[in-house]
Amino acid sequence: MKTNNTKLFSLAILFLTGVLTSGCSVGAKIAVSATDVQYPVSQTNSFYTQQNQLTTEDQYEALKDFSFTFTKWGISSMIEIKNSEDISNRLNKIIEKHDGDAIVNLRISVNNPAGKNGLLWFSKTLTTTASVLFTFLAIADPQPEFTAIAVSSTGLALFTPAAADIKVEGTVVRITDYTSD
Repeated sequence: MKTNNTKLFSLAILFLTGVLTSGCSVGAKIAVSATDVQYPVSQTNSFYTQQNQLTTEDQYEALKDFSFTFTKWGISSMIEIKNSEDISNRLNKIIEKHDGDAIVNLRISVNNPAGKNGLLWFSKTLTTTASVLFTFLAIADPQPEFTAIAVSSTGLALFTPAAADIKVEGTVVRITDYTSD
């Protein structure tokens, strides 16, 4: 009787470990960069020109507010997986389209949408729990079925596809005062 209680207690601990560790990595991790923008881009309302001149609000006119969104698929994983998106070309095209000189007030937000990832936590919980349970079962009673389930569920727990919605907003501006202080 004690053996059954010990096994039941061990399985409950393993299940709770799987549930607790699965929530640590829900959602795709995306890095957004703009390494090849040919124009000044600033997250504030002022910027430095290519001649290293500080340009403030009273030295430019706002031409156009812009916003665009895109979805980037990545991996929800406890292991760090680098996934990035370079938006340089998009920003260059926006500035050129409006005959601007720079972008100010750039804002980038990344959202792991519930609609795309709603069952992600649940599936990661199941795969992580199955991974832990079947790994211990395969060790205790080495059967090919237990080993196969342990390996496949561990792979799914470590590398689950996930989506991130990225929103980019800002204002295209044109310099009106080329004098320096």
